[in-house]
Amino acid sequence: MVVLSTVAPDVRVEKEARFLASKGNQVTVIATNPIGGLAEEEKRDGYTIKRVPIKKKLFFKYFEFWKKVRKLVGDEKFDIIHFHDLNVLPLSSKLKKNSKILIYDSHENFPEQMSETFGFPALWVYTWMERKYIKLVDGILTPGETYSDNLHRKYKVKSSWVSNYPSKLDVEQAHKMKIPNEYSTDKFRVVHFGVMYSNLGYDKTVETAEILKENIKSSEIEFLVMGSGAALEPMKELIKIKGLSDYFNLTGWMNYYDALSILRSCDVGLVLFQPGKNNFLRMPNRLFEYCSAGVPFIGSNFEGLQKAIKNASKIGFLIDPTAPQEIADQIFKLYNDKELLDKLKTEAQENYEKQFNWEIEAEKLIEIYNEAFSNKG
Repeated sequence: MVVLSTVAPDVRVEKEARFLASKGNQVTVIATNPIGGLAEEEKRDGYTIKRVPIKKKLFFKYFEFWKKVRKLVGDEKFDIIHFHDLNVLPLSSKLKKNSKILIYDSHENFPEQMSETFGFPALWVYTWMERKYIKLVDGILTPGETYSDNLHRKYKVKSSWVSNYPSKLDVEQAHKMKIPNEYSTDKFRVVHFGVMYSNLGYDKTVETAEILKENIKSSEIEFLVMGSGAALEPMKELIKIKGLSDYFNLTGWMNYYDALSILRSCDVGLVLFQPGKNNFLRMPNRLFEYCSAGVPFIGSNFEGLQKAIKNASKIGFLIDPTAPQEIADQIFKLYNDKELLDKLKTEAQENYEKQFNWEIEAEKLIEIYNEAFSNKG
């Protein structure tokens, strides 16, 4: 496996590597070490992580990483080389001779995602890159139906999806941990779990709290934001301006197991993707992590989220994510209706147990590999 991250953590990569190792495969993950301080080689859960140091920034780090991966791989032969995301896919042209089959694991609608930050030039460049190199692989997987539909629409390629559901191993380990005292209060807790970017509705979350302030005291409700992200500082400033500090708890980066454990103290989870090419199609991991803790959701009424729950019973509400009043109304409804809240919590937990867990989903990975081998003869 090749991924342009540190794997410290990278949950999708870790779960796939751990699963494959548990099936008796020898698995090596080549990752990066941009600021040092991480082990160059690490044994974890039956697989090996090898990290290469990277000094360059932005797009230039791609070329440095590609060059060092080629050197590290050398003439070594593999049954499978599995590329995680578009920023390592160009290595398919250099490593094709090193492997029987090549797999492309598209974590995001990468061109659309990059265009939201860098505009049309990024959309053009990354689309060109994906169109060029996707032809070289023998199998493609994505994290959801909308991602696969998008690749087919753009390139007329077939792909399968393996959703990034939480692993029961991780959830069970997290739930053995005691919830810290500060989260064991009787407050109604509204949570945002994961990285907070500007396109995830940090301003709408603050505006929602401002509306609820009219009816609910800060001693009775808390907005918990668990995770790092570029939008945390502007979010803190907006909270301060609106005088809502008593309503918010912004933890910053948190260990994954700690966060999964604390989720059990929450009552409703937010998935407030804002309008954007990538966000319209995204199937959010945090939704399924909410379910693992029995937490219903309030989320964007976009195609990706709609398809993520199409086979689930009632586990939350789809709303207009640009309308704080609509978000506040749903939170207030659950705050006042404990019977409804308890029912949704039970449904969320049951859906996690029956379908939204990695142990069921992971078997698809073997099927995708087998199909790639079969198609290549």
